[in-house]
Amino acid sequence: MDNTFRCRFYEIPVAEYIADDLPADILDLNDESIDVHSGTMEVNFKRDVGQGRFKTAHPGSVKLDGGADLPPFTSGTVCVKQIYRQRTNGGGIARLPGRYELGAFFGEANRVRWASILLDMAYQFVMDEITRRGEPNYRIPELRYTRSMVAIVQGTANEKAYLIEEWIHTDEGDSGTQFYKYIDNRTPTSALPLSAPQEACDIASFLLFTQHVQWEKTCRKAFVSDYQGAGRLLTDPQITTNPCVLPLLCLFQRSY
Repeated sequence: MDNTFRCRFYEIPVAEYIADDLPADILDLNDESIDVHSGTMEVNFKRDVGQGRFKTAHPGSVKLDGGADLPPFTSGTVCVKQIYRQRTNGGGIARLPGRYELGAFFGEANRVRWASILLDMAYQFVMDEITRRGEPNYRIPELRYTRSMVAIVQGTANEKAYLIEEWIHTDEGDSGTQFYKYIDNRTPTSALPLSAPQEACDIASFLLFTQHVQWEKTCRKAFVSDYQGAGRLLTDPQITTNPCVLPLLCLFQRSY
């Protein structure tokens, strides 16, 4: 049986690279660029569709008040994520108080925002090169990050929070779309298995290329790491920064 919650939804805006209009502040609950919606969220906590080092993921759905339509969140299944910590002595996992969840999810929203900006910067570089040199004789992958919202449950004292992401459709069959870790945080090489299909290998190669563009275009200050996703959708990025670049630490969320 699904759990139903009354929520306020904070829609994280789509970010793109505009050289003279980069975000000057950290994204937070009161940012004027965030659209706020009210409605209900249903979550199937018994079905775990993924557990990372810090979060679990579950299928759910969103309905906004008045039947308002907000693709992709109201058009089908969404991915609902919540933070956890490991209990000591192998005692399983425990959930964090709401105020910590809210801070963690807005930290993630900031990483997605800057990862989107850096990815778009790489695409703009590619388009400039195509204008100068002509179309390449291979297909350039068209990728983007999943849309996301932060949901705060109403009627609770501790501000219970969830991260809602656009659902990534996968088919784990041999010919289907599969979820891959393309590049991890540790090595500047593809993290794909040897059995990965050519399309996934092409995506990994392109993402390695974007890291070089990002590093050079930011004057060796930052690049996106931990590239993962399925099809044309990416999720859960990290931003790796030069530890000597202190002024950027408030903007580029370091990997952890």
